Amino acid sequence: MAKFSGILGSLVILLFSTGCASLPRNPVPLDSQLSAQIPGMPDIRAMSGQYSQAFEDDVFKTEQQYREFQGLSPTDELSVSMLVLSGGADDGAFGAGLLTGWTASGNRPEFVLVTGVSTGALIAPFAFVGSEFDHVLEGAYTRATADNVYRPRWISFLWKDAFLDTAPLARLVERYVTQDLLDKVAEAHQQGRRLWIATTNLDADRLVIWNMGAIAQSQHSGALELFRKVMLASSSIPGVFPPVMIEVEADGRIYDEMHVDGGVKAQLFVNAEVLNLEAMRQKYRASASTFRDIKRTLYVVRNAKVGPEPEQVERKLSVITGKSLTSLLNSMARSDIERIYQITQAAPNAEFYWVSLPVEYIPQSLRPFDPVAMRKIYEIGYELGLSGDAWREHPPGLGQH
Repeated sequence: MAKFSGILGSLVILLFSTGCASLPRNPVPLDSQLSAQIPGMPDIRAMSGQYSQAFEDDVFKTEQQYREFQGLSPTDELSVSMLVLSGGADDGAFGAGLLTGWTASGNRPEFVLVTGVSTGALIAPFAFVGSEFDHVLEGAYTRATADNVYRPRWISFLWKDAFLDTAPLARLVERYVTQDLLDKVAEAHQQGRRLWIATTNLDADRLVIWNMGAIAQSQHSGALELFRKVMLASSSIPGVFPPVMIEVEADGRIYDEMHVDGGVKAQLFVNAEVLNLEAMRQKYRASASTFRDIKRTLYVVRNAKVGPEPEQVERKLSVITGKSLTSLLNSMARSDIERIYQITQAAPNAEFYWVSLPVEYIPQSLRPFDPVAMRKIYEIGYELGLSGDAWREHPPGLGQH
């Protein structure tokens, strides 16, 4: 997203200097925003900061399903791996390369939970289903160009809802997110694995966590369309890309919600405060569950650099604004990595590892979605995934990259 910061900075200036008419919409009333549901698909999402009984029940169900699928008894030891994918726009080529290199090493685990935000949301379903889709990740992140992602709106952006048009990205999502992929996500969900993607609901001012496996398994006629919409929304940088409008039902009436990039609220997430983890631990201990016999290994992939990126900033409003936005996102990512680390420290038998685009990497191009630059980033990720020694056990701190 850093390469879009200059565009976003210029856009902010334009918005302050021009008056733009609003496009028509039918928003959810304020007092119904937290209770709105997707018609025909209840309990497939939760909002951050709001406890979700449906998500808690689903997490408990996960262990039972996964044990049964693995042929394990309730008393057998269980080891699970989880993957957290961040935003990063075209730097998502790093995560795509890391996963394919990891596959080539022969050590890539099956993930019982995958979460994704922004470009991480575009990678997440393919990482979740498994290495058979590595070729999709390689193709999408090494051969796609800016023309495959967006097209300019020129002067028409003044009466639209974004600077650019993402119709090409929507077509790309439609090309790769097929009914076959949906069926495979549904199958994995039935086996006790979970795929969560985050968007930002601008109306409610909250991160929304979507249970993508539940959507896929619903057999609803609109499941594939919603699945694609969520992926597109999670990667829709507000102002630069248009928001995705999602139809919901509240109090027996149909409304629309405005969803944008999940990175507005979080660059990375695990449970996004939809679960009360301590209360869940108490329930596990009080039941016959073998919660303490589960070994959890959590892998965090930051699709960008982590840490300060010094440069001589041009004394120009759009450049200053863009650099400030980039710095803000970097700080968010560091805080999110720290938060996830603390979650693993509080959990029994949990291990934490993270990796990011090396700070030594020098961008090959300042143009977004330059295929030559993306190929280089992909190769860096591939080599780190293949080597297996790039993972760090402690979050970035003072003096660390």
